[in-house]
Amino acid sequence: MKDYRNISPQKKVIKGRPDYYITPTRDFTQYTKDSEEKYWSKDTKFDWQQSVRDNLKEHLENLDPKDFSRILFMVLPMVEETLARKIVQIRQEQLPLEEDALKDIGECVPYDRTTIHKALEIQSPLKHLQLSVSKLKDQFEILNSEFLDLQEQQRLGFFKEGAMVKRLETDAEREAQSLQLSRLTNNINQVQSDLKQFDAHNKNESEKLRTKISKELNSIEPEVLFDLEETHELVHRTLASKNLPDDQRDLSRLKDLILKRQLRGLKDIANHALVVEQSAIAPLTMGIIHYKRHREIQEAMTTFIRDEAKHSATFRRFLVEKLEAREFISAILIKGAGRYMWLARFMPGTGMFLAVLVEAIGAAYLEFFGKKEYMPDSLFCSICKTISEQDEKRHMDLCVEIYNELFRKGHRLERVRNNVALKVMMKAVYGDKTEDHHLIQAFRAFGVESEILYRHITVRLSQQLARISVYVEPEELLQIIGIGRK
Repeated sequence: MKDYRNISPQKKVIKGRPDYYITPTRDFTQYTKDSEEKYWSKDTKFDWQQSVRDNLKEHLENLDPKDFSRILFMVLPMVEETLARKIVQIRQEQLPLEEDALKDIGECVPYDRTTIHKALEIQSPLKHLQLSVSKLKDQFEILNSEFLDLQEQQRLGFFKEGAMVKRLETDAEREAQSLQLSRLTNNINQVQSDLKQFDAHNKNESEKLRTKISKELNSIEPEVLFDLEETHELVHRTLASKNLPDDQRDLSRLKDLILKRQLRGLKDIANHALVVEQSAIAPLTMGIIHYKRHREIQEAMTTFIRDEAKHSATFRRFLVEKLEAREFISAILIKGAGRYMWLARFMPGTGMFLAVLVEAIGAAYLEFFGKKEYMPDSLFCSICKTISEQDEKRHMDLCVEIYNELFRKGHRLERVRNNVALKVMMKAVYGDKTEDHHLIQAFRAFGVESEILYRHITVRLSQQLARISVYVEPEELLQIIGIGRK
């Protein structure tokens, strides 16, 4: 048996992302269903009845040996690293008390290893206790976000009706805005009070429950370690031999590990698509404010925002309903989106140029995973294909036409500004993604090397930039993110 004592349990933190996905603490399902039914036509309804797990499993079973072997030996090194890290963490820190961390361990072992399910059953009383707190905290975050947004509108003298933002003009609008602020303030105070009462009431109960669960988890810890170590031995042996095992039981377990890694990878890919859709909403809102004298542009951007909300709802529903996960947006990205919004407010030309970049990159990303050869799950594939063909082309045309009509001057300052913005954006989006980045590993779980995706995106981006008289070869874009020819 391999000696794990010299393996550090601390893995480098990547972009602030947790080591495991947070399961939903509030029900997005009805919200996303309502949004989808409101905006998608009957001709573009998605088949939500299908199972993502079954789709991926069937695809793995039908792969020819050569393709399966290629994917297997791309995935197993990632699995081996995770297994080794988990073994060391458990030996040094014991089994974790949090449900998500236990689920993370469960992703590292085949489906026929059931000990981790016992651990989750032992932990479930604590999960239910924490769920009530999480719901209140989520409610507070939502209300506080709405309050800050409304407060900012009041400060700037704007009034929001649905997706439209206009100048605050009438006394009725001022009264409605004040009432909404008062209502939000009362709700926030009530939720804060409920949280304090809940914490005070359940503090002792939570401590007793944690002690009890910890003892029970300690009793099955050797079994969990045995499952992890046996799985690690199988993975290590397969990688060392560089051949598929002859034993069908071992082969079946390896397929289970690939399936679990692909399900996790799909969470990352879907989450990234959701974040891209969400990131366009803030600058578009600012655009609606700026272009109050251009009614046709306001209306176009309003439609644009509704589409982005529709896409976000669809990807969020996919995460929650099909993968039992919710979106993760890093603090770095939230801060960056805030800067983007204010940049669009004070430098609308630069903001619209960045909108062209974001739309081109986002559309190319969805187009890529709308192809069956890269995305074996037919549901996610159909979502990406429909959005990229139905909406993204129209969005790209809108961004290009607005930029060309209002902001393209052709002078040297504009060229320098766009060149700097392009380099900063490309490095921010892709320049930091090394081979251990979770998104790169997500692509590899499906047998896709990141360079294949990057080449597709840079070709599409180069084509779209040419429409606003910015001529950059795909190879130059690849060099900006560090993977072009030296």
